[in-house]
Amino acid sequence: MAILTPLSLSDVRALGSGYGRDVVAMKGVLAGSVNSNFELATSTGERLFLRVYEEQTVATAQREATLLAALARARVPTPEPLFRTDGTGFISTVHEKPVAVFPFLEGEVLCQKRVTVSAATDVGRSLAAVHLAGRDPSLAASVGATRFDRAAVLARLRGLPADLSDDIRTARERLSAALDAEAPVTSLAGVIHGDLFRDNVLFQGERIVALLDFESASVGSYAFDLMVTVLAWCFGDELDQRLASAMTAGYLGAMRLPADELSRLEHDLYPQALFACARFATTRITDFELRPRGTGIYKDFRRFLRRMDAIGALGPEGLVTFLQVPGFAKVAEGD
Repeated sequence: MAILTPLSLSDVRALGSGYGRDVVAMKGVLAGSVNSNFELATSTGERLFLRVYEEQTVATAQREATLLAALARARVPTPEPLFRTDGTGFISTVHEKPVAVFPFLEGEVLCQKRVTVSAATDVGRSLAAVHLAGRDPSLAASVGATRFDRAAVLARLRGLPADLSDDIRTARERLSAALDAEAPVTSLAGVIHGDLFRDNVLFQGERIVALLDFESASVGSYAFDLMVTVLAWCFGDELDQRLASAMTAGYLGAMRLPADELSRLEHDLYPQALFACARFATTRITDFELRPRGTGIYKDFRRFLRRMDAIGALGPEGLVTFLQVPGFAKVAEGD
């Protein structure tokens, strides 16, 4: 990701003072897909992480920061945003854009080859921790609906320019058809992360130290959130059953869903997996494919078309069997 809003040292010094910090140095951080990020150093040796929200309002950024603070208090591994010394909240502004400041956490992002069964299991458990914490009615009420429902994703596709390459035009037709089909069921819902990709989880050794980037958090389908995470972590050249089933087991072991909710989750997995593929293929076209190369990190939309092919080949029952969701085989036999 490029630094879309360049900041000067005087900018970040002024921002830091709002949080009671004396900033003495800064550098840009190429991370994420839609925000500008910076690492700050203070006169006391403290390291901070500053995020400029490129697509959010002050109100929506404040809502995300409030969620992060609540999750941190609920022992979800995520950095708690700093509160302004004037008591006005978590969010400042610079160049008319909202800004949040966090403690800088040391950790590393795992590349696909380093994702182990143990790591996949722990990511599943951490996702469950978000869902469990989000069952607090006041927290769910503060989050709101997703910015990426079917209508919004379709609008992105329909808003593409006329001058497109053949492969993007073909992809648009396929994705539009998928999104125009029957809407996926959302029968088991609550607060979800919505974007728990590998670059949004920091590890120290084998331990998760932080879940990051809750900008896409919303009230939404648990099945969608689980399948986004499975597809992000468990797909190299193909969908890896060992990793996918380990992540699902970690998630379900922590959630401890009663039989009726487990059945509802199973029913949602396949349509939500297809929707996840369509959603992320679309946003990769609009956020990366149409930008000039060399302006930041590139993410290929074609990888999510391959994921869509893999999910489609499994089918609804095949996907649940592939993930080894406990109890499904018994239900299928009874049918």
